Amino acid sequence: MTCVDLHCHSTASDGTVPPEDLPALAAKIGLSALALTDHDSTNGLQACETACKGVGIDFVPGIEISADPGPRIDTDGVERRRGTLHILGLFVRHDDSELGKISDRMREARNSRNPAMVEKLQELGVRISYDEVEELANRQGTLIIGRPHIAQVLVAKSYAKSVSDAFTKYLKFGAPAFIRRDYLQPQEAIDAIHHAGGLAIVAHPVQLVMPDPEELEHAIKRLTDMGLDGIETRHSDHTPALVAQYEKLAKQFKLLTSGGSDFHGDRKPVQLGSQQVPREVYERLRDARKS
Repeated sequence: MTCVDLHCHSTASDGTVPPEDLPALAAKIGLSALALTDHDSTNGLQACETACKGVGIDFVPGIEISADPGPRIDTDGVERRRGTLHILGLFVRHDDSELGKISDRMREARNSRNPAMVEKLQELGVRISYDEVEELANRQGTLIIGRPHIAQVLVAKSYAKSVSDAFTKYLKFGAPAFIRRDYLQPQEAIDAIHHAGGLAIVAHPVQLVMPDPEELEHAIKRLTDMGLDGIETRHSDHTPALVAQYEKLAKQFKLLTSGGSDFHGDRKPVQLGSQQVPREVYERLRDARKS
């Protein structure tokens, strides 16, 4: 049985590999199917699909939509960020109008937030400019500018030791330069994916930061009630114990399962195809989409 990778990124969002080059990498390591799931963008799908046909592997057009996880109010009454809620859309139509509107909305949200965060940094005495952030992103060939690019500039100018350190000092929730971004509500994301003919899959549930199994179960039930189709059980951040937990939740709520590396190229120490997702996972998703 061959393997597939149903979660990866290109320069159409925050990856470092152009979409037209990903299929050759996938074919080289023996993958038989590949999904391109760029953040809030379908811009790379056509190029990736054409290249997949050229190397003889199945292509899954996708997207990864950022949604609002909601706040977490702890017992001390303080609001803290719950975590990250990303919803994958697999087998979506490239040219769907609703996904296009979402991409535009998310791009506008980033375009207003990023310069504002740089302004906050400047107020804190950090001598960087937004031009430097844009120049870095342009050199890397990425079409979407985000906090990681700001973090890299902070590292380059010795304001932080690493990207992680930059987030901790300045950019993460609760840090002095953090600014909230506009997110879709989960129902909006799921509905848009379904409008585009796709399957809605909650990505890397570990990033929801819900160590309490009952809290996570409640969250998955809530998403299932909204029309969620599946859970990404295999991911580079998931331990074997977490994979087993998420497989159990999928069975409990009669959800499909998916898996992928979350490959970003040189930006993350994660290799394409590293999760060794069996082809049968792709086939079940494909058949569910057709039914």
